[in-house]
Amino acid sequence: MKISVHSDAPPVFSTHSTRRIHGSIADWLGRQIVSGALAVGEPVPKEMEFGEHAGVSRGAYREALRQVAGKGMLISRTRSGTRVAPRENWTLLDPDVVRWFFESGTPPDWFITSLYELRAMVEPPAAALAAGRRTEQDLATFRTALHAMRTCDMTETSWHQADASFHRSLLRSSHNPILATLEAGICAAVAFTTAFRYRDMPNPHTRNPVEEHAAVFERIEARDAEGAQRLMAELADTALLDTSGRTVFDLRQLTP
Repeated sequence: MKISVHSDAPPVFSTHSTRRIHGSIADWLGRQIVSGALAVGEPVPKEMEFGEHAGVSRGAYREALRQVAGKGMLISRTRSGTRVAPRENWTLLDPDVVRWFFESGTPPDWFITSLYELRAMVEPPAAALAAGRRTEQDLATFRTALHAMRTCDMTETSWHQADASFHRSLLRSSHNPILATLEAGICAAVAFTTAFRYRDMPNPHTRNPVEEHAAVFERIEARDAEGAQRLMAELADTALLDTSGRTVFDLRQLTP
């Protein structure tokens, strides 16, 4: 649905604080862009019209535009104003952008595939580094995450938080400061793709993959870099492909 600042049902934004207003408007704009309601090249609503329609200040709207532009999703020109930027400009691994894709309905196949491919490229080598560099404190965070994965129901947010914690521990245990800069984006990708696979699809997966995670941890604990990388690669592959050989794309087409 296209944005219309003249709609009879204007968007509603949090007014608890100025910061929340900025974030609420930015979230709305981001979701409109990733869903295609605001298409590439299309201008965003003008300040005055949007403010009157949504009941927010022009300053709050400008700050929200700056936040979204900071993720590469908007571009401003003197004569043409502020418009949606080409997709190749978007910071697709930004945690907010990842969240917007999943909050706007079922993400497009290219986005889900790209997130899984990224995980497959990053996480197995990270596991190998972790096996050689992990500390006792790192091992403790893995154990905490695995315990939570075993004791929480997979449909609960707590299980998905535990799963993300495991993958966060994996990246941190690599003790690579540049790789650590990807932590927020990778963990967002893990959290949302896993929730999609195990909870949000019409036919969600039901098997708890904790033992596969535990096997990776055992190789890291044993300082077996080759084994940790191999098992993490297998885990990354099965995150997309289930044991019956069907991908998330096949499963979501099935009726319950």
